[in-house]
Amino acid sequence: MEDLARDAPVALPPASTTAVKKAVDTLAIVPTRDRISVLTRKVYNVMLHHAQVQGAEQTTYRARLRDVINLVDFNSNNTEIIKGYFRSMVTTRVEWQSPTKAEGTNWGVSGMIAHAELNTVRGGEVILEWSYSPKLQQALLDPQRYARISLSVMSQLRTHAALVLYEICSRYLNVGLTVRNHWTWWRPVLTGAPEGTNDTYNEWKYFKRDCIAKAVAEVNLVTDLEVEAVEHRQGRAMGELQFRVRAKVQQKLPLRALPNPVDLRDIGRAIELGVPQAKAEKLYERHGSPAFKKSLEALEARVGRRDLEAVRAPDKFLAAILSAPTEVAAQVPDPESPAKSKRVALLESYREHRRQEAESLFNEKPAGEQRELLARFEATLSTTPAVAKTYERRGLAAPMTRGLFLKFLTDELFGAGWEQPTDSRLLEHAIG
Repeated sequence: MEDLARDAPVALPPASTTAVKKAVDTLAIVPTRDRISVLTRKVYNVMLHHAQVQGAEQTTYRARLRDVINLVDFNSNNTEIIKGYFRSMVTTRVEWQSPTKAEGTNWGVSGMIAHAELNTVRGGEVILEWSYSPKLQQALLDPQRYARISLSVMSQLRTHAALVLYEICSRYLNVGLTVRNHWTWWRPVLTGAPEGTNDTYNEWKYFKRDCIAKAVAEVNLVTDLEVEAVEHRQGRAMGELQFRVRAKVQQKLPLRALPNPVDLRDIGRAIELGVPQAKAEKLYERHGSPAFKKSLEALEARVGRRDLEAVRAPDKFLAAILSAPTEVAAQVPDPESPAKSKRVALLESYREHRRQEAESLFNEKPAGEQRELLARFEATLSTTPAVAKTYERRGLAAPMTRGLFLKFLTDELFGAGWEQPTDSRLLEHAIG
């Protein structure tokens, strides 16, 4: 395989290419048994991009592994991480279908790829080689009907549902509305899980709250699209679902010039620290790359403490760090932005949520600590006699003093700057 890789140089994508053309039949794939993770789908998109650059006439495709996946090191530990993603693409059977029946071709059931190999060539470079089913190859690599997917935008989406929704809505951008399908049709498509494997979404109200609403919020906050769910009811029961889609007047996030490989370095670091891969991926998807990376540093520092007892459950330790309240500097929404009203509403919702958290923490404190906080709050009122008099007469029952106390309390518990979260923090709040 070393000679084969050397004789057929690895093709690199041109600098101007930042998108992959996804055939309509790949947009709404449904797994028949195993779940498709968001990282698997991202890796698949990057591989498809490289294959399209190399051309549909090839029978096998090659790329440097580091151009597809970023890892800590290519060693025995990470080999199993890598194999897991490619193995799932070969073994996970999916039903290929278009969101619009009239657009798609009935491809039946097959794997996402036909095979994958990892070969080390001279100099230690690792080459990924893969192929597609002959029946799928032409349609995958030279599609006549397709959605153009930005790899830069894709890299910033955290959940499978948001990534799939973004891909499908990109196809219907010029139409304005996606196809209408019964809401149960959307369930396996957006979750990446086979039908019957997730009892949580048996009812529409839970699917809407925990999947649809969060995916829409993430797409609207991260991408260059504005998406809205459109419900079509049959009497009191939920019937068909589609999405209204339009382009934002301004893209909120700049796109990078080159497509990046899917970054699995932090997943590899987490596994080396004893966090199971499935748990690491779940925490990564929920909290995003910056918070995950920062929390890994804290876990590494704790694991390295030889003067303390060993960490018994690294996954729980990492989850606890990620769930702890942290505040970082923020970018305040641009007053001239066309999305101002939505962002301001989301920002106020976030602030109210934090005030409620502060109140809950206060109520759980011992009586002595509560009295100490109240005394410190009273001291702040010395410069405003009118407010101090109101507090003396009515305490926290007065809306004015209650509001001031909650502001004081939130500042005390969460620190200065809590009112100005980053976009990442806002997204976490939006998707719950």
